[in-house]
Amino acid sequence: MFMNGSQRRFKNATLYKIALGLVIAVSISACTTEPPESREPPCTQAGYFKSTDRVGGYYRCVWNANINRWIQYPYTCPNGHEFDEKLQRCVLP
Repeated sequence: MFMNGSQRRFKNATLYKIALGLVIAVSISACTTEPPESREPPCTQAGYFKSTDRVGGYYRCVWNANINRWIQYPYTCPNGHEFDEKLQRCVLP
């Protein structure tokens, strides 16, 4: 069976798209989505806590029942402010 030029170009373009799709899929699967390593103490209860690692920083601990673990969300107070755990907000020192 002989292919004309148009059919050959279509087949080559299709093979190219398949190969490109495989390269993209492999590249994406190699990526990680792990959050950066936190130097804060591990969460043991829900709430907002002053950072021990960053000046003006604080973090929120939330229990995620879907994955059975604590999640830490980092935040930063405006410049010149520090987080007050009693007041649960950023204040001037």
